[in-house]
Amino acid sequence: MLRKGEYTIYNGKEFRFIESDSVEAIELISNDKNEMDNGFTYYKNNIYTKIVGVDDVKELYSIIPYAVYKGEMFPASEERKTGKVLLDTTKH
Repeated sequence: MLRKGEYTIYNGKEFRFIESDSVEAIELISNDKNEMDNGFTYYKNNIYTKIVGVDDVKELYSIIPYAVYKGEMFPASEERKTGKVLLDTTKH
């Protein structure tokens, strides 16, 4: 599985996150039901969230996957149904 998006480290684990309504907080996202034991709440469709302060996380970073194909570098993503890697060939 290719990771893509905004990530952080919270309590020694990596989580995807989105910005919260509060400037000093972020919303962690997990697909692990066991995180409910750590204060996460059920959102929908096997998604659990928790709002934490920016000061409570180790670092914030973006992951943008790339792949090298025939000597050229392309932005990459994953096709959800098959798991195949998709290369973006759009010229900007």
